[in-house]
Amino acid sequence: MRFSILLLTAGLLIVTISGMAQTSPIESVLFQGGTDQSAVSPEEAVYRVHRTEVPARTRLDSLFYVASKRLAMVIITTWQPTGDTLTLVEGWRANGKRSYSRPQLGHKTHGEYLGYDAQGRLREKSAYAEGKRVATECYGETGSPSPCGDYQYTEKMPVFPGGQQALLSYIGRSIRYPGKALKERRQGRVFVTFAVDETGRVRDTRVAEGISPELDAEALRVLRGLPRFEPGQQNGEVVPVYFTVPVTFSIK
Repeated sequence: MRFSILLLTAGLLIVTISGMAQTSPIESVLFQGGTDQSAVSPEEAVYRVHRTEVPARTRLDSLFYVASKRLAMVIITTWQPTGDTLTLVEGWRANGKRSYSRPQLGHKTHGEYLGYDAQGRLREKSAYAEGKRVATECYGETGSPSPCGDYQYTEKMPVFPGGQQALLSYIGRSIRYPGKALKERRQGRVFVTFAVDETGRVRDTRVAEGISPELDAEALRVLRGLPRFEPGQQNGEVVPVYFTVPVTFSIK
């Protein structure tokens, strides 16, 4: 089986699949939540997933933000005859720029990880062997070598007190609906990016995809007030890690 894949910076994905004479691909659409990517109803979903699968062989998932319909992630999974699972995860920003490319063997990063900034420029190139980072290079805005900074993916990710569901519950009960937005009946999801630093504190909050000035500001206020996380780790060292989470505003 052979995949020919073309990923365009505009957020388009073109895939040609050959060598499938005996098994036809199955296409489906499903909906997933945010950070845990569990199956949810369309009304609760963060992602709409377009799936093309050849059972026990390959699966291609293209994840689109429900709110904006923009491409968020592409996941290509291949099941090997040995029983191993090879996965390539491509992340995309709301502006259509690639965020990262992460190969996996099973659930561990394995191969060359590439990280990009908000303008789609390569900022990190790291070599992994079964979850262990063995080499890394970082680059500045001009493409020249630069000291390495924050991560978007680490061997041990930061953990919110009580886990992922506790984080979503905290965000939900902390929202104070702005009066102007309520009067104008503005609602939807604001996607906020923030870093969890080496001490577990939240910093560098910014809106990745907003709705209105009032709702964007409220989302930032809530995220800036988050309690401390358990910090992330890379190669046994505590490091800053970036997240993007949805803050939902709904008028009932």
